[in-house]
Amino acid sequence: MQIIFLKTALVVLVFIVSVAASVRAEKPASLPDFSDLTLYSSDSPFNQPIDADAEIDPKSKRYIKTFKKAAPLLINLKQYSSPVYIAGSSTPSYEVELPCGEYWEIGVNRLLDVPIPDWAEPGNDTDGSIPPEGCGEDSDQDNNMVVLNLDSRCEYDFWQMRLENGQWVASWGNAISMDSNGVYPAGVSTRGSGFAFLGGFIWPDELKKGEITHALVFAYPYTKAGGPVAPATDSDGEVKSKTAMPEGARLRLDPSLDLDALDLMPAERTIARALQVYGMYLVDNGGESGIGIYAVDPRSVQNNPYEGLLPDEDYPELSGIPLDMFQVLKLPKQDRKWRKKLNIVNTGCNNFE
Repeated sequence: MQIIFLKTALVVLVFIVSVAASVRAEKPASLPDFSDLTLYSSDSPFNQPIDADAEIDPKSKRYIKTFKKAAPLLINLKQYSSPVYIAGSSTPSYEVELPCGEYWEIGVNRLLDVPIPDWAEPGNDTDGSIPPEGCGEDSDQDNNMVVLNLDSRCEYDFWQMRLENGQWVASWGNAISMDSNGVYPAGVSTRGSGFAFLGGFIWPDELKKGEITHALVFAYPYTKAGGPVAPATDSDGEVKSKTAMPEGARLRLDPSLDLDALDLMPAERTIARALQVYGMYLVDNGGESGIGIYAVDPRSVQNNPYEGLLPDEDYPELSGIPLDMFQVLKLPKQDRKWRKKLNIVNTGCNNFE
């Protein structure tokens, strides 16, 4: 009888432990409110409203003519965005292998002490057909992932993140303080432009509240070759046309535009107002599908946090926002020597080996 009792107790204990583990491993039901995160410093380019008398670039109309050709304006929501996972001091830490470190000859092979929740999974860019291998530059998938450690105030950004035989691997990854200005000082981020990946993302609670209090970001197929403009610190622009825009360019929706006169859904109006007040930065070379701004991938949580706010689509379209009403703010000079400045900089969050 005692043996049977002990066996029964052991089975019950194993069941309780496994149930507890499965509960711990569940994705959270919701994301934190953006206003509770205090993402980046007050002087970050993302957190600066545009001056009412901001100077418009003399070539703005030419740039916008090409900008319109890249239509439609859409949200990278379930594809080529990124899920965001919240970590803390109790989250298990891992080494993440970085094959591009060796391939790019920058002297690092892995990112250490990365907190990754049990339920974390990267974006699933099924629009692409070639999964990443090695440095992944021949792949057409990004499979991004972002982890925010709210205890250390560190943001971990990963490009082409995946699990290989139980080992986390990202073609590239880097980390930056959530209290920084949100720009990697010498590039080498997971954005073509050197911006932190999460900068300029739309969060579900912002659409619920009807207010976005920061600049947005976008990817675009006509990014100019020859280097970035400030505040960008890196560039993957390839287009040599005079009407291509350099990464780091800031656009705004004409503030004189009467949004009430447009047929905008509530979320679209919220986005349009943010584009008038804060504008959007060109941060990446995008594909041919359109002009893509970014919202947090709903894969981050159990249920769709955008239900009733955005269409349940990979790329919700913002067809009511007129592209010809955008303006390009005065462009700084392109940094033609940016490649010589690219470097791994200690941000207080990135422990490389």
